[in-house]
Amino acid sequence: MRLISFWFGVLFSILSFSSVADQFAIITSTSAFPSLTSSQVKMLYRGRLNHIEGQNVLLVDLPMNPNVRKHFYLMLLGKTPTQMQAIRARQSFSGKQVPPYELNQENIDAVEYWLTEHPNGIAYIPLQWVSDKVHILYQFGDEESL
Repeated sequence: MRLISFWFGVLFSILSFSSVADQFAIITSTSAFPSLTSSQVKMLYRGRLNHIEGQNVLLVDLPMNPNVRKHFYLMLLGKTPTQMQAIRARQSFSGKQVPPYELNQENIDAVEYWLTEHPNGIAYIPLQWVSDKVHILYQFGDEESL
């Protein structure tokens, strides 16, 4: 019975994630940064890379509660936001990394505003949020393996 409950939970999670976002874009407000590789994107979000071509990078996170953030980290790194928070707390405590700034709102306007205020900022958004105001550094989706 527990096994059936487990698989039902897994199926429910997969179905609920598919309605959130199937593809993501890693974006910035300027074309100062080059396109990124999947390895660079993973290193950025794991906190192992904080410079691109000599420029310091600032990351921004969507709010903690919405499913977009959860789906992004599960797709990219196989980690939940809570696991990422613990990893970043250790890195921050050791002085190795500054955690991403967390937005208060989950929408493209909030992301675009933050990016214009931080020219060296990088954000992730669902691909359907992309506008002509942002520059795509990398994009990935469910059908791709990172």
